[in-house]
Amino acid sequence: VDNAYSCISFKKGEKVNYDDIKNYFMPQAQMFNFRNDSLEVFTINQFVDLYRNIIETNGITSFYEEEIQGTTDQFGRVAQRMSTYKTYINTMDSISERGVNSFQLVKTQQGWKVSSIIWDVESSGLKIPGYYLSKDSAQ
Repeated sequence: VDNAYSCISFKKGEKVNYDDIKNYFMPQAQMFNFRNDSLEVFTINQFVDLYRNIIETNGITSFYEEEIQGTTDQFGRVAQRMSTYKTYINTMDSISERGVNSFQLVKTQQGWKVSSIIWDVESSGLKIPGYYLSKDSAQ
C-alpha cells in the first residue's frame, strides 16, 4: 500500500514513471472510483492513462498522496486495507483532497500486489468518520 501511494507521488521537477505504477498491481487490477456522482471503473492500464492525462493537461507540477490511517485484515495470501489518505497538488501548504481507499491485496511470488482499489472522496455531504482518522489528522 505504501508503494501504491509513493509510485503516484512526485515532487516538482521530477518525472512520473507511469510504467512503474503497474509494478505494484496485478495485471488484471481494477479501480473503482466514486469521485463523481456515479461509479467509474478502470483497469490498471486505463487508470495509468487517465492519471497521465490529468497530470499533463492540468499543469500539475507536484502530487503527493499519503496514508493518514489504515487497518489491515489478512488471512493467508489475501488481505484488505482500509486506508484514509490525503492528497496535495502543486503545494504542500494545503490538503487538496481526503478520502478512503479500500485496497484488496493478494500475495504473489513477486510479493503483495493490489488486485483492486475502491475509493470515495470526502465532501461537504460526506465527512470521513473519526474511526478512519488518526488523532493528529482529525481536522
